[in-house]
Amino acid sequence: MVNPNRLVKSAWIAAEVTRDSAEKILVVEAYVAVSPLESGFDAGRYGQLVEDVRRILADNPDIDRASILSVHRESRCAALFRRAAPEEAAKPELVA
Repeated sequence: MVNPNRLVKSAWIAAEVTRDSAEKILVVEAYVAVSPLESGFDAGRYGQLVEDVRRILADNPDIDRASILSVHRESRCAALFRRAAPEEAAKPELVA
């Protein structure tokens, strides 16, 4: 991948298995923001990463798809989960 020390933290192959199918997934943890909703999103750098992932998928037809995750620190996004946690804890459990 393009200079992995700058864009990619780690990558691995995961499997998604259902009753009807199985897929190999290339999971990539990126140091860059992967969404325009994240601060510091750089479309050019993200585009480079996507091009590399597409090239890897083309060179390895046994991998079905890829998933790019951001390890980019976005405190506002994490705050959304902290605020949601007390609300979830207050909800009563459903008994079947």
